[in-house]
Amino acid sequence: MSVAYYIVLDNDNPGFNTFVNGKNLAKESKRVDTICEKLGIKKLGEFLTMSENDISEMLGEDVELPEAQDEQWFSTDEGIVVVQALVAHIETNPKAVKNATGVLEDLAEYAETLSKAKTINAKWHLNLDI
Repeated sequence: MSVAYYIVLDNDNPGFNTFVNGKNLAKESKRVDTICEKLGIKKLGEFLTMSENDISEMLGEDVELPEAQDEQWFSTDEGIVVVQALVAHIETNPKAVKNATGVLEDLAEYAETLSKAKTINAKWHLNLDI
């Protein structure tokens, strides 16, 4: 079983492919979070927010979330700042993660998708795929 963080936009038809791999970032999430703490930026996990429907589909059963825990949306600028900071740090310190190449590939996909999302004024968040 493989876990991945993928980007969801508040625009269901953005006019471009929003696919990102996200498997390397999910595997390295603890190390990436440590880097984020060190850099004083938001952790990727803080962008992870799923609707009841998304969680139900993932688990294959109905769930009810407290109202305060429903999905949230973030500006693309917030995500771009985090992605750029992580890329700069990992390029300079590749041993900060086990698979620098894979993490940088995922971050490049995030950067491209978030940049395109910015052009259409979309909001975003991460979902979890198991």
